[in-house]
Amino acid sequence: MADKKISALTSVSDSDIGADDLLHIVDNPGGTPVNKKMTIGQLFENIPTHLAVDDITTLSSTAANLASSFASALDLSGAGSDIAFTLDDGTDVGQLKIIYMKTAPAGSYMADITVESWGYSSDETEQIKLNALGDAVICFWDGSKWFPITNHGATLT
Repeated sequence: MADKKISALTSVSDSDIGADDLLHIVDNPGGTPVNKKMTIGQLFENIPTHLAVDDITTLSSTAANLASSFASALDLSGAGSDIAFTLDDGTDVGQLKIIYMKTAPAGSYMADITVESWGYSSDETEQIKLNALGDAVICFWDGSKWFPITNHGATLT
């Protein structure tokens, strides 16, 4: 296998990834490069920089589904009434969803979010309400329901 290009290797399936799987590392690429190995577990225990997310969708005064991105920034500065949003089921067990109010709503309007599969209570409509700059909630998908794991200023029902 030493004569095979990395790009020609078979991809590993998501269900087969384990902490002891090996990654190919080129150590010191700007100096004297050396090929080394690292486990996936080592990588995630030793991340040498901050993590950033570029999957942030800003939604304004139009009703929308929040499930399409990792984070949803709500901009209700132009709202003329409360805005209804929906959070559909997650796609992966362990998925996180961040929702936050990016700009202060016009007047006393709010974002009313209906969560399709809500694990926090049996309420079936508008389970998350955000109405002030900085209101935020982070939810966790357990494979069948969304559960809030942190809340700052949002109303949860």
